[in-house]
Amino acid sequence: MSSLSHYKFLNKLHQELLVSSSEYRTMTLDSKFHTFTVSSAGILNETKKELKLRNVQLNEEQLKEVTEAAKKAYNTVKDTIKSLKKEVRTDKSTYIHSERLRFVFKTFDVIGPKPKKLYPAQTDPYVTFGKIKEVYREAITQYFKDLQLITNNAIRKKQKNKSGNYNKETVVGNFFHLGHLDEMGVSETQLRDGLSKALIELPENERQDINKVLDKYDIKLSYIRDDDKDMMFVKIESATDNLKRGGNAGQAKKALLKSLNDVLMDLNIWMLEGSDSALTRKRKQASKALIDPFAALAKSKTVKAKVKKEKFKKTSKKPSTLTTKTKATKGKEQIKLGTLSVAGSKSRPKKSDSPASSPLHLIAMLNKQLPEVVAKNMVSPNLQYRTGRFAESVRVTDITKTAKGYPSIGYTYSKFPYQTFEVGYEQGDPAWDPRNLIQGSIREIAAQMAMGRFFMRRV
Repeated sequence: MSSLSHYKFLNKLHQELLVSSSEYRTMTLDSKFHTFTVSSAGILNETKKELKLRNVQLNEEQLKEVTEAAKKAYNTVKDTIKSLKKEVRTDKSTYIHSERLRFVFKTFDVIGPKPKKLYPAQTDPYVTFGKIKEVYREAITQYFKDLQLITNNAIRKKQKNKSGNYNKETVVGNFFHLGHLDEMGVSETQLRDGLSKALIELPENERQDINKVLDKYDIKLSYIRDDDKDMMFVKIESATDNLKRGGNAGQAKKALLKSLNDVLMDLNIWMLEGSDSALTRKRKQASKALIDPFAALAKSKTVKAKVKKEKFKKTSKKPSTLTTKTKATKGKEQIKLGTLSVAGSKSRPKKSDSPASSPLHLIAMLNKQLPEVVAKNMVSPNLQYRTGRFAESVRVTDITKTAKGYPSIGYTYSKFPYQTFEVGYEQGDPAWDPRNLIQGSIREIAAQMAMGRFFMRRV
């Protein structure tokens, strides 16, 4: 596999992983079927796990009461799902038993009128993941209140108040989460899907070398989801445990992104070996057509010739050859072939390389600086810097040429939720339009590279 193929594969994987986990879940995973599994035993086990992490001990009598409360909560969830099955499309694998249930469904329609030019997730709180929360919210909220009564309000907040004490925990969402099964979470699924999309970028006969490529650059995919199911699996679980596992996956993703970025920057794009570009191929073909007649002359007995041949870099099985330089002499007359010159003309100096002459290298250089430059420019009246998510999502995706030969830089960003500020959308405002901020940042970087005229477009 050529270095160019390495770059294309790794760059595609890097671009897929640059999408934030929350955006990936909202815009991709929420369109998939979800399997929500719950049982009274499951609720009880997650309760005991969270209580232990909070250093709350249950005596024998309290444990009996909590067990009964868990059964009550389960029955409430079960009744809610029975009524909900009439409103949503469920999968044939859905079942409801007295002790456990498996609810498999996805949300298709937006509730209420849909504003123009807005993603459904921006207006519909009942997308698949959120819909499941609605299924158990009432039951688990009451169950959590019962827990506080049974434990005499022993469940406390994790952070101290101003007086140095721990207040009573009142938010059920800080005790229970809707979490994904181990190694089947958002980050793991995003990596699996991103890897699949990156593999598609390669010819089929090169895909078996991917493990060698990853090993070569010391890239670890330790947290990837290892199954082929196009479905998400969720359950009610301990909030503390879920945050810990999610944090571990997030750190692993961050480390992988850094590794990919380092490798992409280290790959010397100027020296990548692959097939000849269209421009190089045309130049060689024109040179061959010009030189061939003189090459035939070189076969004459009265002419002495020196011929240096160079191979085309082609993707076909049989590489072609061409004469690039021939010097023929007859008597005192000399003809220089391959370097023909016109009397009185001045030879042009060799054009120096510039970033714009290698699109892949330019993409890498822009993407290396964009997040930092965009973040710096996020001041009033533009979008203002808060969490860094927007700046980190901005990236150049491709560079093409216009009809007149000028570079056209394609870029994108996290469209949910920021596209709403583009002119023409619900909260469109010229001052807050993300495109103006991004394009200004790209021009700032391009100025440092002494680039000439170019165009930009949001993709």
